[in-house]
Amino acid sequence: MQDLMLLLEIAVAILISVELFLRFRARRQRGKSDQKNTATTPGVAPSAAPSPVQPESPSPAPTVAAPTVEPMELSGEDLLQEAGIYMQYGHYSQAATVLRWYVDLQPNDTRAVNQLLDAYLALEDFSAYAQLLESLGESQIAARDQGWLKERVSLGLRRDPGNLELLVLAEKLGLPIPTPESQLDEPMTAAKALALVSRNPDPQYGIAILHAAILEEPLRLPLYAELLRITHQQRDLEGYLNGLILMDLALGHGGSSIQERMLRAGKNLGPHPMWARLESAQGNPSALRALAAERNLTLSPRLPVL
Repeated sequence: MQDLMLLLEIAVAILISVELFLRFRARRQRGKSDQKNTATTPGVAPSAAPSPVQPESPSPAPTVAAPTVEPMELSGEDLLQEAGIYMQYGHYSQAATVLRWYVDLQPNDTRAVNQLLDAYLALEDFSAYAQLLESLGESQIAARDQGWLKERVSLGLRRDPGNLELLVLAEKLGLPIPTPESQLDEPMTAAKALALVSRNPDPQYGIAILHAAILEEPLRLPLYAELLRITHQQRDLEGYLNGLILMDLALGHGGSSIQERMLRAGKNLGPHPMWARLESAQGNPSALRALAAERNLTLSPRLPVL
């Protein structure tokens, strides 16, 4: 072990010596190079260092004036034509970009506003549609043409019935809120109904939307779950019973456990003679249809007859 340590010390000493030698040699070479550069010719006195020659200052280059560019005035008519071309070929996003810029500068240009609103409808950007109408609520265009504003709000609500901003505008304008069935230009799907209900906290509105969707897609169980949740939360006993009858018809013979669980939850809302009748009618489509007819419930034609 001591021999090994001795060898290591010798190796370290050798390495240090080599490094010192290399540094010393490099320093000597630099010194010789400096002496060679500063040495004078033998027998000749070194001449005085010449005074530095001041370079002549160059004459300034002639300045060339940059060509003046006349600012081009943007024509509103050109912008509207460009947006019209975008709309014609279905490039609604580009059209909305051009029109949004123009309408910000000319908010009272009815034609541009209408084009922009149409672009938003084509894009199904109902949030931007509602925000534009809201920003125009106090402008001159809305002040002089309330009929136009009402028509635009109603059109937006037909396309997006649950839009809260449009509903607020409709209330401000004194517009009656139409029923979901009369609002929609196309059938109410389960996905749209659930999205609308999640955005609109009005329970009565949500119940109406869900009933409309159940008519179109009666076998979508999430619709019944949401309907029963809302009616139970509102302690709407009659509404809960109606939803339970519709759900039992959709489930048929295959959902006895769900039916029993929802029945028990409904009984917590209070006593009702319908509970016993509904319990005995479970799994019996004919009895359930009789209960639905007794309560004037509209059944979907897409509901299978068991």
